[in-house]
Amino acid sequence: MKSFIPLIALLLLTITLLPLYSQSGAVISYVEGEGFQLVRNGRSSSYSVADDGVIGMPLESGDTILTDQGSFVEFLLNDGNDAVVKLAENTTFTITSLDGESGMAFQVSYGRILVNAASLSGESKLWITGSDTVAGVRGSKFGYDLFFDIAVEGGETQTAVYCFEGEVDVLQYDKATVSKIDLMGREPHMLPAGKMVRALSTSPDQKLKSKNIEDEIRAYWNEYPIVTPIGGSLSVSEDLNLDSLSVATEKWTYETGGKITFAMGIGLMTLGGLLKAFLPDDSSANGLSTGLLFLGGGSVAVGGGMLLYSISLP
Repeated sequence: MKSFIPLIALLLLTITLLPLYSQSGAVISYVEGEGFQLVRNGRSSSYSVADDGVIGMPLESGDTILTDQGSFVEFLLNDGNDAVVKLAENTTFTITSLDGESGMAFQVSYGRILVNAASLSGESKLWITGSDTVAGVRGSKFGYDLFFDIAVEGGETQTAVYCFEGEVDVLQYDKATVSKIDLMGREPHMLPAGKMVRALSTSPDQKLKSKNIEDEIRAYWNEYPIVTPIGGSLSVSEDLNLDSLSVATEKWTYETGGKITFAMGIGLMTLGGLLKAFLPDDSSANGLSTGLLFLGGGSVAVGGGMLLYSISLP
């Protein structure tokens, strides 16, 4: 809950009262690697980078994207003229708001992203929040990393904000920051090009200090740069039907799970039969073989039911 309160406080006056018609567009413009998961309205669907229509998939406020190992996703904002966002591998990212007039807001739960917002129009601002650090820009190329240090008791989070071009405002908050007055009253730390800051959740009151962008960060984004140019097309794919793809994912899940469960049941029944045939005829051996046969039969029934249900799905 802590990570949501400051974001609501910061954007309360500009987001909560936005009419639906003010929502701008966002579509996936580039993917590489294996695939990603999209969580929408509490339902998770998996997509391969090879799926027809993934390029041009529309994204909505409230969507959460989880990238697989070795997989990257880029999407365009506001007809391609405002910004490109790149999600690195193993990243969990939520679109909080897509309002193009008062400010677009996003949340990084884990991982790293790179944003090219060099041409945000008018007074529009783009906000990125994590567990305790907010970054806001009007025009910049910058990155935001959020990782957990499992070696530290309590799960300390380490946030890095770094600016390649332009400027970035950075604010850090703690559990006591519960109102927009608390947060908006704070003076942001201005991050110029070529600089970065690191923030630790265990030291929320420590003053942020700029330093040169670390070589590892530069090397990573030199290897995986943003591919989509600003000004690209926001055209939604005509080949993509999100509902049918979600059902296809459900069909694949039941079909694959059914096959595995059915095969496991056959294996357990076979093992139970062999034990019954070759072990001594006593209560322990009979109990073990009977248990395996029972479990195997149940698995065959469940797997068969899953396979039959998958056949009924389109």
